[in-house]
Amino acid sequence: MDSRTIGEKTAKTGTDAFIPRRERGLDSFTRSMRRGLRRGRGKGALGAVLRGVLVGAAITVVGVAVFALALMWWDAGDRAVTAINQVIKFVAILAAVTTATDGGQSGGMMRGAATGLAYMALGVACYCLLMGQGVRFTAYLADLGMGIAAGGLFAMILGGRKAEA
Repeated sequence: MDSRTIGEKTAKTGTDAFIPRRERGLDSFTRSMRRGLRRGRGKGALGAVLRGVLVGAAITVVGVAVFALALMWWDAGDRAVTAINQVIKFVAILAAVTTATDGGQSGGMMRGAATGLAYMALGVACYCLLMGQGVRFTAYLADLGMGIAAGGLFAMILGGRKAEA
């Protein structure tokens, strides 16, 4: 066995010493990803809930940032700020539940409620960390209940709409 590198030419034939039978590129990657999805990887309930919570958190961050920019030009009262924050939460929970559930799947309402609960628990924990407060879940039970109710309701509505289509 000689120690030629891949790019060296052989003296007799003038061809490369070693040519890979198949280069691994984007096609190979997409084939393996499709194969993995067919086998069911990445389709677990916990992964779907976490993916949904991350989508909801991203929408919340964008929504709050846009709202903060709008408040620079708009003098809103406390009631308007509270109402718009609730709308941002509902839109984020809707997006999270849409990401976490599949239409017509059994247990969709439970997955939606779990997604809403996890989203609101993450929001409460972040709020407590940013404000320097201790996490007292009894003070935030209404928010957690809203997350469960909204997540379950949105999953039920989305499951019914996808089943009809």
